[in-house]
Amino acid sequence: MRILSKLFGDKNTEKQRDVQKEFEDMSESLEGEKNNKQPIGGLSFGFSFDEDNGITFSSSPVGVSTGSTTTDFYVYEWFIKKTGEIFYVGKGRGNRYKEFHDRAYEAEKIRKLYDTDVRFVGTGLTEEQAIELETQEMTRILNETNDRLTNRITPLFAKRDNGYNRSPNTPEIKFETAPHLYSSEIDYHYFGIKSRPFDKVTFENLKGVVFITRSMRDEIDIIYRGNLDKYLSETKTLLSTNGNKILKNQFAKSVTAWIFIGDDYVTNYQIDQEKALERIGRNIPAYHLIDVWKFLKEKFGEVDDISTKEEPVHPIHNRVPLKDIKNLHDWDKGFDKGFPFWEKGEAERKAGNLEGAIELFDKARYNGYNAPALYRSYAMTYRKLKDYDNEIAIIDEAFERLRSEERNISETHFIDLNERRSKAIALKQKAK
Repeated sequence: MRILSKLFGDKNTEKQRDVQKEFEDMSESLEGEKNNKQPIGGLSFGFSFDEDNGITFSSSPVGVSTGSTTTDFYVYEWFIKKTGEIFYVGKGRGNRYKEFHDRAYEAEKIRKLYDTDVRFVGTGLTEEQAIELETQEMTRILNETNDRLTNRITPLFAKRDNGYNRSPNTPEIKFETAPHLYSSEIDYHYFGIKSRPFDKVTFENLKGVVFITRSMRDEIDIIYRGNLDKYLSETKTLLSTNGNKILKNQFAKSVTAWIFIGDDYVTNYQIDQEKALERIGRNIPAYHLIDVWKFLKEKFGEVDDISTKEEPVHPIHNRVPLKDIKNLHDWDKGFDKGFPFWEKGEAERKAGNLEGAIELFDKARYNGYNAPALYRSYAMTYRKLKDYDNEIAIIDEAFERLRSEERNISETHFIDLNERRSKAIALKQKAK
């Protein structure tokens, strides 16, 4: 299972947001498991992660073998009677074809809403034959029809994806333009759910805001052109200097607006509003960072130079220079050699042995381990030791080292590290 961490690092992908949080928790625990490189169905496989949809597996074939030697497997597909559209393909045995599928969230919604039926693509199969036929049928559907499959697993050689992409009615992502809360093709086609623009900003609703950092993917580069820090820092400065508070809890009693940095599924937004009604008795305006940034600049003018002169940082440590780190340009080998030390260091940190934890993190770093988890652990440990100089220094290294990686690190990690750095600077100045 550790191959998940090798492919994802600490990158944070059912459609609802709770599954994303589940994966974030799972991804760190998976790092500690043994590396499992067993092939699926006799062939290699791969993973991708979407922060909204969860984990998507692409493989050839797509199925997972249980090792059964029986010959009573079949491949089935669920379809809508009126249109003939196939919305789910699966393999099974016994009564699997008519049972409720807990993990097929969207498919079960379709079965509840529409008059559906099932047909068999093949019967009397070995498990390997069923896996292969399931893959072939999914590939055929995705290559030769317009049916929107709800399977989260898609074949490697399919010419298009399943139905979790943005629906056709979702506006194009543009520079310095707030996107829409979007619906998927499945949402739009089967349930008539359309994308939704963010709310219009009013100053009255900026009294107590919470920044929403989930669902930050590649479009962040389009909206902010690689300079998210500028928009975020200027917005926060304009908010704080004009009497507005930045809160942490999305459902705090005093929250007056949510400010989304990326975008999100409109269904996640609806779920959030239901929770807000349940917990604090009202709906919350949902704004986008770009709209708030434009509104505040128009109301208060350009932001003055918000850079502040920082006092010199003088960390005292035994870490080797960055240039002397082993496996510096071989992430896989660095993971294999360094990860076990980080894992042991985390156990020591949680047990309160902070100095021992730092020694182990140093070894993980020296052997080439490079992941947000390592630098977060470093920072938390130094904070506990009130060693703010080392905390600031190690976060600065994290920015340098993580951004140099070819792997796509979620922008959320950099936002969290930047906020931690600012807090460390404030604590350092207060401790003088």
